Amino acid sequence: MKSQVLRKKRKAPSQVTDEKRLQEGQERIAAAALNLFLQNGYHNTSVREVAQKAGLSVGSVFNYFTSKEEILFFLLSSGQVRAEIGFQKQRAEFERLKQDGASPRALFLRAYERYAVLTDELRRNTVLAYQETKSLTLAERKRFLEGEERIQHFFEEIIAYGVAQGEFPAGNIRLKAHCLLVLAQSWAVRHWALSSFTKLDEYLEPLKSIALGILESDSQQTPALVAAQDGKDFVLPRELTS
Repeated sequence: MKSQVLRKKRKAPSQVTDEKRLQEGQERIAAAALNLFLQNGYHNTSVREVAQKAGLSVGSVFNYFTSKEEILFFLLSSGQVRAEIGFQKQRAEFERLKQDGASPRALFLRAYERYAVLTDELRRNTVLAYQETKSLTLAERKRFLEGEERIQHFFEEIIAYGVAQGEFPAGNIRLKAHCLLVLAQSWAVRHWALSSFTKLDEYLEPLKSIALGILESDSQQTPALVAAQDGKDFVLPRELTS
C-alpha cells in the first residue's frame, strides 16, 4: 500500500523520474521538516529552512514536493499508511481467530497492545498530527481524518464482536473506541504527564486494565451514538471542515 499523499498539479513534470530516488529524497526532506515543524511549528518554518536542514537547495526541495503543505501531508499520511497496513494484517488475523473461537477480550488486548506499540514507534508523527492537522487544506484534512476513522472502525468491529458474544455490554461502541485510541495516543501527546513511566510496557500494563474497564462499562447510550455506531455515518467535526 503506497502513501496516499495528495499531489497538486506540478508546474512541470518532476526531474526526479527514478522511483527509488524520489522516495529517498522525499523521506530525507520529510525527516528534516519533522524536526523543524515540531521544534518551531509548521507556520514558523520556511521551505528554505527545511532545505538547509536537509542539505539541499530550495529548488531541489520543489523537485520532490510542490509546497510546504505537501511536505506536512506526506509526514502525516506516511505514518497513517504504516498504521493502516498493520491493521489490514490484524483484520485478517482477527477474522481467522474469530473463526477459531478466540475470546473477544483476548482479541481486543492483542490489537490494542499493537496499537500502543505503533504509537510509540510513531510518537513524533502523532504529536505533529495533533499540532498541525488544522494546517492542512480542507481536502487533505478530510482525507487524513478518514484514514483515522478507518483505524477506529477496526476497534469498533472488535468491540461489537464482544457485544455479540455477550462479553461486553452494548452501548457507546463508537465512543468507547474513540476514548481507547486517545488513551493510547496519550503516550505520545501527553508523555510529559506520564513521566513516572520510563517505558511503554510500564504504561501499557495498567492501561490495559483501564481499557477493559471502559469496554465493560454499561452506560446509557445516546441516540446520536446509536446512529453513528455502525461506522458508516462519519461526519468531520465542524472545526476541522472550516
